[in-house]
Amino acid sequence: MHDRYSQPFTFSATLSGEAVVVVSKPGLPGGRRVDDAVALAAELLAPAPCERVLLLGCGHGALGVPLARRLPRGQLVLHDPSLIAVRMARCTLEANGVVNAQVSERVSQLPEGAGTFDRVVLLAPQSRALGRRWLVEARALLRPGGILTVAGANAEGVQPLIADTAVLFGATHTLGYGRGCRVAEARHGDSPPEPAWARAPGIAPGTWHILQAELPGGGVELASLPGVFSYERIDAGTAFLLQQLELGAGLRVLDVGCGYGPIGVAAARAGAARVDLLDASLLALAAARENIVRLGLLRAEAHASDALETVAGRRYDLVVSNPPFHAGRQVDTAMAEAFIGQARALLAPGGRMALVANRFLPYERSLGAFFARVATVAESRSYRILVGEV
Repeated sequence: MHDRYSQPFTFSATLSGEAVVVVSKPGLPGGRRVDDAVALAAELLAPAPCERVLLLGCGHGALGVPLARRLPRGQLVLHDPSLIAVRMARCTLEANGVVNAQVSERVSQLPEGAGTFDRVVLLAPQSRALGRRWLVEARALLRPGGILTVAGANAEGVQPLIADTAVLFGATHTLGYGRGCRVAEARHGDSPPEPAWARAPGIAPGTWHILQAELPGGGVELASLPGVFSYERIDAGTAFLLQQLELGAGLRVLDVGCGYGPIGVAAARAGAARVDLLDASLLALAAARENIVRLGLLRAEAHASDALETVAGRRYDLVVSNPPFHAGRQVDTAMAEAFIGQARALLAPGGRMALVANRFLPYERSLGAFFARVATVAESRSYRILVGEV
């Protein structure tokens, strides 16, 4: 594994006058600092000492530390859709000696948690659709009179999300603003008429967004969720890869960064002997698993994994990926480079790795460091398909 990617690191921060040790790692959006929205929320949040609080979008867990310290007789639950984030949040809590908090990998606390939280704190995600999904869940999770706090940066879309909060809860009030950020609150009381978006598939609790996907072998319905990359339609890069890729029967296939699973599904439908699908997004994994079940793909399994750790020691004939190259809004190829190095170690003799990438990304160098032969087998105006052969 590449040291640049795999090694966690720590840094110190001060939140509302309190010292916090933060544990993070490459591959985590915003992982090298404490966001201004987190700092502002830490200054303004004042829960009662016995509250039960849910923090959505916890990232590396920095905000969880001062929150937990303010809940000496309460409980804090943290969640993030990133497997990397929930792991780092656990480490951050441990590094600060926090014992009254837990980190959940469940993509939803419903239905068991309905009406059991006194407060939900929502750190606005980049996806407005995911933010709306969390708002609807928060309303169901809060007890009557419970409080929702929404925090985020103006540049990241917090103000539209606060407007959505007002529509869903009836009203909001601003707790504070500054540093280009805003924190607002709403109280769960007699809710106004529900907006249409709150009932949309994928946003309403317990539902999926269903998309029609044209895959090799014919069209198929796939389930997806807001917050998953290109959740409403198959992205152009994946579509281009599927058009060009040979998925022969009997292959052992690894789909890395699978999203909701179109590549792995296509391989399984083509008769692969085995397909493993990996992603660090817990929302993506939930959708990929749902598609495996819906389509009856008995030789396919989806696993939560940071890079390729979950399948270390296995052997594959084909590793395929449309790798992520962003950490938040910043271009960051560290995870993709880790994929490439680890994939080479998993390939059987004669095996190959195929990936699709935007033309400006220099993955030939990364592939060339591990593979005897590297070739561009297809290209369009926007994408290239690179293949490394053992």
